[in-house]
Amino acid sequence: MKTILLLVFAVLVSSAPAEHNDKNLLGEIIDELDKAVKINDIFLTKLQMDGCKGEVFCQAEHELIKKVSGLSGAKFDHFRIDKKLMRNLNKYNERHVKTCKPADEDQDEILLHAFLKNLLTCVKSAYSQVK
Repeated sequence: MKTILLLVFAVLVSSAPAEHNDKNLLGEIIDELDKAVKINDIFLTKLQMDGCKGEVFCQAEHELIKKVSGLSGAKFDHFRIDKKLMRNLNKYNERHVKTCKPADEDQDEILLHAFLKNLLTCVKSAYSQVK
């Protein structure tokens, strides 16, 4: 009887929808960016991060998908589209960005490390503003 109750409880807990509010999503993105920020050998388009508007997150997602997600190797694992960083960035963008124009290709390029640090600053700023 105890085994059946434990089994029913486990099924109920595992099937309960995970709450992904903005605070949770942004917190998880911060954690993943902290892990990934050490990579330093790829260049991405430098985004205009003035004010860290929502479009920045969308442009960052597109840049990461275009230039990093498809690369192989353990150090690029965080950037696969099926991993937490990219999933949560996509989910956040789906909630907040209505239109997203691609980053201007004429912009300067910066190392992935600097790109991620800038993105991390914006995510932390957005995180601190969520109630």
